[in-house]
Amino acid sequence: MKITKKWIQSITFSVLAFGLVACGTADDTTGDTPDENTDQEEHPEETPDDSSEESSDQTEGTDSVTEHDLTFTLDVEDSEEQLRFTMTVENDTDAEKQIDFASGQKFDIKVKDESGTVVYHFAEGMMFTQALVSETIAPGESLVLEETWDAGEDLSGKTFDVEAMLNIYSVDNEQIDKSVFDVKKQITVE
Repeated sequence: MKITKKWIQSITFSVLAFGLVACGTADDTTGDTPDENTDQEEHPEETPDDSSEESSDQTEGTDSVTEHDLTFTLDVEDSEEQLRFTMTVENDTDAEKQIDFASGQKFDIKVKDESGTVVYHFAEGMMFTQALVSETIAPGESLVLEETWDAGEDLSGKTFDVEAMLNIYSVDNEQIDKSVFDVKKQITVE
C-alpha cells in the first residue's frame, strides 16, 4: 500500500486538531470534563465571617486562606450585570516566594445561584497553555489576579456562592496540594 504525503498530512492535522480541542475541555482540578449539572461540592460549606463588612454591605464575609506563608484572598465587587473578582496572593515573609502554576490557567472561579446551579465557570470552554508558569512575589508584596463575569442580565437581589481556586503546583520548588488555595464567599447583589 502506497502512503501519500497528502494522506500523512491529513492524519497529522487531524491528530493536532483533536489535541487542541482536548486541551480546553478538561477540568484542571479533577481531570474530568466539566458538567454543570453534576457539579458536586467538594468542600464543606464555610460560614461567612460577619465581623468583616464592606462599605456597601453587599458582600458577606472576607474569605481568605493562609498556607505556605502566602495569604490568598478573594474580593467580589458587583454591579447590576457584572461581578468583578479580585484574587490577591500576599507574601507574608521576609523572603521572596516563587509560585509555579500547573498551566497557563492560574485560577478558576465558579459562581452558583441559590439553587446550587453553576451559572458561571471561568475555565469552561477556555484553552490554556500546558506549561508551568512561574511568578515571584517579593517580601510583603502581592500578586493580583482579576476577572469579570458579565452576566448579561440584571443580578439585583440575587445571592451567589463564589468559589475561587488557585492552580498552584509548587511553592519555592516544593510541590503542594493545590486544593489548599480555595476560598468561598457568598454575595448578595443589591
